Amino acid sequence: MVWGTMFYTFTIEACMGIEPVVRGLVEGLLVDDQHSVAVDHTAAVLVRQIYGMPGLMRFGMCVLLVVFDLYGLLRGGRRFRSQSMSAKRARITEWSKAPIGPCRDMVEFHRKMGTFVALSLEYEELHS
Repeated sequence: MVWGTMFYTFTIEACMGIEPVVRGLVEGLLVDDQHSVAVDHTAAVLVRQIYGMPGLMRFGMCVLLVVFDLYGLLRGGRRFRSQSMSAKRARITEWSKAPIGPCRDMVEFHRKMGTFVALSLEYEELHS
């Protein structure tokens, strides 16, 4: 039981700082000149989805997001969350073409789920 409690505590602590990273991913992947996206609302839904994942999936996603945030520091001199839009898009492109599958999968998760959430929010707004 102690192991489960320690793991749960570590998972929650690892996930605490993901909101700005997810928001940056949503901006970098979905926002363009032709479409408006409810970035904050979309990011909030994605963060809730991540928090709702089973333990090891949630932990893995949170670790990937934290590593992605720090990767920006190595490549661009600032954490991903603090980079310009063009720098964010460059980091996203690098990870989407990475030879490591989980890196690509993390970007694709946010691209696909972010698109689904943004379109659902837009549909809800139009039909309410």
